[in-house]
Amino acid sequence: MDNKTEALYQFLIDNATNFTEDWLKRQRVIKGSDYSADAPPEVMNRVKVQNSNYVRLVARSLYQTEDEMKETISAWTSQTSADRIKSNTKLTEVAWNSGEFRRVYWEYIEKFVRQTELEVTLEDVFSWEKKLNYTLDYVLESFIIYFMEILMNRLSSQASLIKELSAPVITLTKEVGLLPLIGEIDTTRARGLMETTLTQSIDAKINTLILDLSGVVMVDTMVAHQIFKLMDALKLIGVQSIVTGIRPEVAQTAVQLGIDFSGIITEGNLQNVIKKIIQR
Repeated sequence: MDNKTEALYQFLIDNATNFTEDWLKRQRVIKGSDYSADAPPEVMNRVKVQNSNYVRLVARSLYQTEDEMKETISAWTSQTSADRIKSNTKLTEVAWNSGEFRRVYWEYIEKFVRQTELEVTLEDVFSWEKKLNYTLDYVLESFIIYFMEILMNRLSSQASLIKELSAPVITLTKEVGLLPLIGEIDTTRARGLMETTLTQSIDAKINTLILDLSGVVMVDTMVAHQIFKLMDALKLIGVQSIVTGIRPEVAQTAVQLGIDFSGIITEGNLQNVIKKIIQR
């Protein structure tokens, strides 16, 4: 590293705290953001520490190879992206602050050029520009990658939980389970019923499953087809199916669509089924 680059590096390191204060003055009031000008003191202090470290990490790239820079930056962005996810800070706010950070960074480089006694040439400035802007671009790129990876994993976990909760098999006795279906059953949910219901029925070791449709407001041919497939699959694992709670409007729609429930054990309501189970 030549003496001018070394002097710039030291200038940025020495001014990391002042840099952060200048950057913070540009923050807006945004509810729920770590970057908000009115963020709680503990949040503000954490952001100050992170940003000052960020200034130093970017400065370090002046003498690092590309691989060394990426390894250093990735370690930082993986941690800060997790922090921003926890605080529900929006990605748009991160992108806006990335631009503000870059502007302040170059303002400090300009300060260095004006203050130093060293002879800084255009070639020096463009050399620094290539290094630092490439690093700043990689910061935003890697941050977005980590941010979206955490977010998608969270959404996937939530989707799995919703999927399980949307088809819960409730154990009524050691041998009898209940699957209450509520709301609209679309294609995605209907397909999910097969996997979750079979798994839960096997885990519960039941031999009879009551499918309660009293909370279902509409049954079309697709939904009926999925229910029939589910009962066929249950039969293969030794579980008898009983359908209950078919609403009058659902029954009328089924007749109009030519959906045949004649080969299925049905009961008018759940109470009747439970009563028969108790008597048995």
